Amino acid sequence: MKLLVDTNVYLEFLLEREHFEDAFSFFQQSIIRQNQLVMTSMTIRDIDYVVHKYTHDNEKTRSLLMKAYSMTSKVVPISEDAAIESLYSENVDLEDALQAIAAEEAMCSAIITFDKKGFNNLRIPVFTPQEICEIWRKDV
Repeated sequence: MKLLVDTNVYLEFLLEREHFEDAFSFFQQSIIRQNQLVMTSMTIRDIDYVVHKYTHDNEKTRSLLMKAYSMTSKVVPISEDAAIESLYSENVDLEDALQAIAAEEAMCSAIITFDKKGFNNLRIPVFTPQEICEIWRKDV
């Protein structure tokens, strides 16, 4: 399964925040199930910004960014078409619109996020890490 992982899932895991356990379970199950995890180039920038703001440590920031990258099968760019299309998107949040369009362009099966409300009227499903893990548990 090819899944676009939203920035907030990586951040919860890397910074061990409120939803760490759910993010950890998702990444663990993705490895077991040999899913292809995709992040956008924008996610790299956002992780760098948020982690550095949180840690104030360049070395720690780079280390956590490399950890996120190591869990990822592919980094996809935000295309010029995606940038333009996102301006006309029904999604209120521009970042979520960019993520959604990039997921569709990369032919992902789904988007995994802790904030589903930002993703409206998509051609692909959107799940929280808990929801996708529950689906996988039922598949066994």
